[in-house]
Amino acid sequence: MLEFLILAAVAAAGYADAPGWSALLGAGVITFAGWWRKVQLLRRHPRVPFSTKMTTYLVVSIVINLGFALASYLGGQVLRGWLDK
Repeated sequence: MLEFLILAAVAAAGYADAPGWSALLGAGVITFAGWWRKVQLLRRHPRVPFSTKMTTYLVVSIVINLGFALASYLGGQVLRGWLDK
């Protein structure tokens, strides 16, 4: 649910014509929020080492979250363009 709230904030940033790096910031926050729980579970017993499979999941989730954040940002800008006419 937190991810949807962050995407809504990124869309609002796009609507407000904020700089494009706000989409990158939103993608970073979404990734951090999603992986915070997973990294904490790695520290509990039984300890599981960080594997190449987990690294692949991390990289893919960063790319996917970046796509969602950019889509939200552009959606906010498109909405602003439609409403300004």
